[in-house]
Amino acid sequence: MTADIVTQSASWIAQRVSNKSLSCCEVMEAFLGHIGELNPVLNAICTLNNRALDQAHEADQRLALGQTPRPLEGVPVLVKDILHTKGIRTTFGSLIREHYVPEEDALSVERLKNAGAIVLGKTNTPEFAHDINTNNLIFGTTRNPFNVNVTAGGSSGGSGSAVAAAMAPIALGTDLGGSIRIPCSYNGIVGIRPTPGRVPVYPTEFGWDTLVEHVQGPMTRSVSDLGLALSVLAGPDDRDPSSLPDVNCDFIAVASEQAPLHGKRIAYVGNLNGLFPLDPEVEQLTKTAALRFEELGCIVEEASFDVSGIREIVTGTRGFGMIARYADLFDQHKETMTQQLVNQVTSAFELDVRTIVNAERARTAYWHRVRQFLEQYDYIVAPCVGAPPFRLDEPLPTQVGGITVERYYDVYLAAYAFSVTGLPIMAVPCGLTQNGLPVGMQIIGRRLRDDSVIRAAAAYERECTENFVQPEIDLNEVKPISPELATPGLSVR
Repeated sequence: MTADIVTQSASWIAQRVSNKSLSCCEVMEAFLGHIGELNPVLNAICTLNNRALDQAHEADQRLALGQTPRPLEGVPVLVKDILHTKGIRTTFGSLIREHYVPEEDALSVERLKNAGAIVLGKTNTPEFAHDINTNNLIFGTTRNPFNVNVTAGGSSGGSGSAVAAAMAPIALGTDLGGSIRIPCSYNGIVGIRPTPGRVPVYPTEFGWDTLVEHVQGPMTRSVSDLGLALSVLAGPDDRDPSSLPDVNCDFIAVASEQAPLHGKRIAYVGNLNGLFPLDPEVEQLTKTAALRFEELGCIVEEASFDVSGIREIVTGTRGFGMIARYADLFDQHKETMTQQLVNQVTSAFELDVRTIVNAERARTAYWHRVRQFLEQYDYIVAPCVGAPPFRLDEPLPTQVGGITVERYYDVYLAAYAFSVTGLPIMAVPCGLTQNGLPVGMQIIGRRLRDDSVIRAAAAYERECTENFVQPEIDLNEVKPISPELATPGLSVR
């Protein structure tokens, strides 16, 4: 029975809890048991909610008294450990916040709970969510359920690993330069970097998240569950002055409808005219998946746009954010920070105001080139990452597809090149490598059209069900983390 429950969708669980064919306690016990079996190795969940079973019991009592079931009634959810959870330790993956227990929920967590969801716990993250390998000095490294000796990605790697391993049907992630899309790609699941402001952010030190926004979004195993989660998360709130007005869009319907895509034009952009290294196997899987849209009546073409200046844009805009968020912490706590975060803050200190202003000016010109490109196409399809997930028991790779690269982290420019546009972006799986490692692709839509990218992802999921697979988890092949695995933290030059 446990296996039957944990592998089901959020909507399946909510429906059966609502009609009383399944109790919240039965659901919670199943997931807690499953976590007990897998998490000691995967290390995806760093802190459990010790009141989860009590809260499930309280939910059962309310339903027994005739309370109307809510959209996520009894559904277990996980929350990335940089998002506030009332009464549950929230460390940000940092020794600086190791014992911090918030007195209020993040707005996104509040909305999930108000919809009936029960927070199972917190998912592991690199320090303050600033690396593409999920590892920190408190909890250690998160492993990938498809292969426990490769990375789960970052910075929402704990959420990605946990959802793929069926520890919860929904997890919250955050995305600046790819922190939802990278672990979705590496763990074979679905996620969205929504339009900034679509999911309001609170609490935060920066109500107007100047330059490239750090957004929050759901990570799931299916597009329908993503639509269900986003229907709860989206919508304005005055606590976030950057939040967008209500679009009156039924994301549940959009994720489930059989809407035709006939005649839609799609540009497959590959490695964006050589911007990032692209492993041939990743390219083959992504391109093949893109071409499957032709079977849905779409017109798919290989095309790209001018990406000149993107490195300077990332350097300047990211550096601005690093100084804004971490300069004071760096001054006080440098000795307790991870080397990855120290590297990035130190690099940001080298920038001057003019460099940052020029980066934003270049970003504006870049936006107009992308905007004009999207006047010709309805969607852009691109790899999420230029390479499959790397091994944890070996040094960080120096080659991509057998070709030596100067900076391995350049493979992540595949995601960051679209972060800077603020466009809505879906991440969907597009198959496994010959070694059984997941590969994902991005579906980028026009401005503010979160509904459109979800609709395309839903159509793709119906056409390519074989790419939406659950891992066969082998916990017996664990190898130690290589002491030479030195991930430097993203710093573009």
